[in-house]
Amino acid sequence: MKDPAEWRLDEDVALSFDRTIDRRRVHRSAVSEVFITDVRALGDGRVALAAQLPAYHAYYNDHEPAMTVDPLLIMEICRQAGSATAHELGVDANVVAIPEDWHLHVAEPAAWPSDEPITDLRIAGEFPFTRVRRGRPRAGICKQRVFAGDRQVATLQAKGRFLDHAEQEMLRTAQRGTPPPWTSDLVYRPDPGLAQPHIVGRRDPLNVVLADLAHDAGEMSARVALPLANRALFDHPYDHVTMSVLTEAARQLITSAMDTPGHALRGRHLTRLAGRFTQFVELDAPVSVRAALPASGTGAYEIPVAIEQGGERVAEIGVTLTRGVEES
Repeated sequence: MKDPAEWRLDEDVALSFDRTIDRRRVHRSAVSEVFITDVRALGDGRVALAAQLPAYHAYYNDHEPAMTVDPLLIMEICRQAGSATAHELGVDANVVAIPEDWHLHVAEPAAWPSDEPITDLRIAGEFPFTRVRRGRPRAGICKQRVFAGDRQVATLQAKGRFLDHAEQEMLRTAQRGTPPPWTSDLVYRPDPGLAQPHIVGRRDPLNVVLADLAHDAGEMSARVALPLANRALFDHPYDHVTMSVLTEAARQLITSAMDTPGHALRGRHLTRLAGRFTQFVELDAPVSVRAALPASGTGAYEIPVAIEQGGERVAEIGVTLTRGVEES
């Protein structure tokens, strides 16, 4: 058990929850998809931020069974907080952070404050730059602690590099040999192999990102389906399959095994996510996810999910499920 003093922000900072910040600071098109409400620089590279959870959201609140707080909503809030922190510390608005690896830990639902509905979050953030060229940050490590009331409920650490849009376009074209397509160039058509929503813990088919789901000989696999009409996952055009889509695909793959006979996954909660990306995942080639079914046990399940494209592993997302209260 942590000392309650560790659950508080480093200092008493007045933060506003009255309105969201400029959507451009968190790289969103729709104001309704912005969750950060305030950003305050504290000095020494530290930033305090405020965020408000949506009262209802067609993606983050669409779960069967229902969740207290979706860990992927916390991940998105941390992503937005990281973007806002980087810009607050001097990263140009035309620059985006390209993630290389990240680790998110979210407290098990029973560890969240329960005396009133959770709406407001406070975030202690920093983004030390690990590489600077000609006065411009080129890479850094984002570190965050997320608080609900006085309790620390999540932590994130992510490493990435900074590219402006022109640099990203040049890099993508050089890697592929041709300019990449954009999601805005693609036409959404329902996937005939789409998994049934309830099997992957969803109600709305528009939130399903897996097709051709299979469990065979202790292994589960599926093809990633892109619900391009989903405005939460595709808020604006992208030239690659995003971290958010791939993480949701990993989560749905694990969820599909929750009721598999002989495996005690029921009643467990997603408390950790860890991602590692070795290259961009392309939109114009099939993407698959694959993982081994864990053996039954009483401890935490740490399940690595391989992301594969063109016969190569292009990313890996680790999903940890726990039973009972686990502090962040």
